[in-house]
Amino acid sequence: MDIRRLAASAAVCLFSLAALLSCGESAAETPASWSAAADTAADETAAETTTALSAASVLPAADYGGRTFMILGREYAKLGDLPSYEFTVESETGDLINDVIFQRNMSVEERYNVKIASSQGDASSLIPKSVMSGDDAYQLAWAHVSTMSGLVLKGSLADYYTVPNIDITQPWWNQLATDSLTVNGRCYLQMNYIPFTGVLLSHCLYYDQKLAADYGVSDLYGMVNGGTWTFDRFDTEARKVSADLNGDGVYDASDLYGIIASHGTSAVAMGVAMGVVPVDVHDDGSFTLTMGGEKNQKILEMVNSLMHSDCAYLITDYSKENDIAKMFAAGQGLFYSGFLTDSYQFFRDKTDDYGLLPFPKYDEAQEKYITTVTGGTGLLGVPLGQSDFAFTGMITEALAIESLSRVYPAVYETVVEEKLLRDEDSKKMFDILMDGMAIDFGRTFKDAAYSDLLGDLCVKNSNDLTSAEAKAAKSAEKQYRKVLDVFYGE
Repeated sequence: MDIRRLAASAAVCLFSLAALLSCGESAAETPASWSAAADTAADETAAETTTALSAASVLPAADYGGRTFMILGREYAKLGDLPSYEFTVESETGDLINDVIFQRNMSVEERYNVKIASSQGDASSLIPKSVMSGDDAYQLAWAHVSTMSGLVLKGSLADYYTVPNIDITQPWWNQLATDSLTVNGRCYLQMNYIPFTGVLLSHCLYYDQKLAADYGVSDLYGMVNGGTWTFDRFDTEARKVSADLNGDGVYDASDLYGIIASHGTSAVAMGVAMGVVPVDVHDDGSFTLTMGGEKNQKILEMVNSLMHSDCAYLITDYSKENDIAKMFAAGQGLFYSGFLTDSYQFFRDKTDDYGLLPFPKYDEAQEKYITTVTGGTGLLGVPLGQSDFAFTGMITEALAIESLSRVYPAVYETVVEEKLLRDEDSKKMFDILMDGMAIDFGRTFKDAAYSDLLGDLCVKNSNDLTSAEAKAAKSAEKQYRKVLDVFYGE
């Protein structure tokens, strides 16, 4: 089973990878997008860098008498070329990531006299049953975003702000998630580095550097760094490349394109990159649906114009996503709209050099580049029905701290630095991608038909946003009212 088939089981740990060092050396500075909101004197040392960061340096000691801390993860098979483990390993093997997970768990187990354990299963059924019975079966749950948001609506997860010993304003929690997923002072879903594969499950653009040179493509890195990498520039450069390589008069998988992409998925990612969000939540608990409007209409027309041109090769069958990744690896596309996992899985043997780019901005006035996560990302939640939330909070916080200090740099060294990125400019682009990661409240708790409207219309090559938005709005109104009732209820 390939990595993207496992997107539904992957964590979304989003961070900026600036100045990381190897795990065997002193650890790196806290990533920019994980910077702590709080800077109290008690936390000052830990918040400055991860060099001396440890659970022992932040949290008090405790003895839990050998109790088990159980993490429920989603069932999944081996992650292709990636390690198949996530939360627990049996022993050190010499593999860097495996060994730091083992060391992380041992450190927490020894300090708190606990046993870290994990299992896999259907959280949508197992967590509500455990909550109802109060059996203390699971202290932490991690599953696909739609599963976890569904558990929030079922009333099965605790508000992180009420769990003793957890502080989601600290850098070992994802501050983008803290900011976006906190509404009315409540937050039920979160991200951190306890599940380690999340860095690989974000959208991105690749470009073939040989084709760029051959076809006179502009300085793409320069545009990104200069803030001028907009959709209009992307459109201009992509249209420079297309060729009927076999001369049969039909453009198909054998030919050359300016952009190769999966249809609806890429259209949604491009829309998010240009600021499209499905809902605006107001302080009083009311909300405004936002998929319509003049700007979104223009974005839809822009995306459709490019995606349905002769320079684009698109698929609607997501089972063929590996095939188009291989087309890019074979030098058949200037741009490829894919995932960071593609680089690790498919491009290591690519003959021609390639670069990494963020999706383009709407215009130069847009403040930053925005990156969307895949549809199969995962979130962490604390199940209700437990008898000792102080225990759960303490061990969760300890694991999160140790994961940022130990696992985070090891994943970067093993997967990103050694496997994915071929030049220093791409590493800068990676930081831009991570710094602009979009963790949107409306898409986390989305009504799929409404939130994915742009992608669905692009698949149909339709620009009729007004009618489609009006048709989908009724369902979206019900969904977001239900969601906000949870956040604003008693």
